[in-house]
Amino acid sequence: MVVYKTMSIEGPALKDRRANLVRDLRHRFNAFLVASLLSWMTMTGMLLFLWLQGQRLTMGHFSWFVPGVMVSVTQLVFLIVFASKLHNTMKARSNLMSTLAYASEHDLLTGLVNRRGFEIALNDALHLAARQRSALSLLYLDLDGFKQVNDIHSHAVGDKLLRTVANIWNESVRDGDVLARLGGDEFVLLAHATGAEVEALSERLLGVATASLMAEFPELRIGVSIGIAEFPRDGKDAGGLILSADSAMLKAKDSGKSCYKWALRE
Repeated sequence: MVVYKTMSIEGPALKDRRANLVRDLRHRFNAFLVASLLSWMTMTGMLLFLWLQGQRLTMGHFSWFVPGVMVSVTQLVFLIVFASKLHNTMKARSNLMSTLAYASEHDLLTGLVNRRGFEIALNDALHLAARQRSALSLLYLDLDGFKQVNDIHSHAVGDKLLRTVANIWNESVRDGDVLARLGGDEFVLLAHATGAEVEALSERLLGVATASLMAEFPELRIGVSIGIAEFPRDGKDAGGLILSADSAMLKAKDSGKSCYKWALRE
C-alpha cells in the first residue's frame, strides 16, 4: 500500500470531537479502574487485619480468613481480566473511529484526499494564508484522453492508471501541499507557492501525465489540462478560488489540452 504525504486532513472541529470522545472514554476507564482497585484494597486490608489479629480472635472468626482470601484473589483476577478486555475494546473502538474518519476524507481508489477532505483542508489553508499573508495557489487538473482508456482498455486498466498517476503526482509535490481526487479524472492540488514555483510544479505534473505510465501498455498516452488560481487575487474564498481554477482549466482544454493556464492572466 502506498503511503501518501497528504493523509492527515481533518478539520479542527472534527479533531476536537474525536479528541473529546477519546478523552471521555479514557476518563471513564480510569475512574472504573480506580474504584475497583480501592474496593479490592479495602477487602485486602480487612483480610490483613484479620491475619494480624488472628491470635486474639476466636477460631470461628478466624475461619473466615481463607474464604476471604479466595474471594479477594478472585476479585483481583476478575478485575485484571475485565480491565484488560475493556482496554482492548476501547483501543479497538478508537482504531475504528480513526479508520472511519480516514475513510470519510480519502478516496478509496487512489488513497488521496477526497472532495470532503479537500474542502476541509482548503478552508483551513485559506484561513492560515489570510492570517499570515502566505502564498497559496489552487491547481485544477483534468486528465485528457482518459475516457478513451476506459472505452478501449476497460475500467480496470483505467483504475490502475488513475492509481499510478496519483502515486507519481503525489511524489512530485512538497510536504504540506494537498493533492486530492474530486472524482472521475478530476484532481485538485493545493500548493503553498505562487508564480514560477507553481509553473515549475505544473510542468512536472504535465510531464508525468504525458509519459508512458503502464509497462503493459507502452503505447498508452494521456495528458492533463491544468487551471491555476492564486489566493486572494483570483478568489477570496473557497468557492471563488475553485471556480477560477476550474475556468482556467477549461481555457487550457480550449487551447489544445496538455498545458496549464492561469486564471485572469491569459
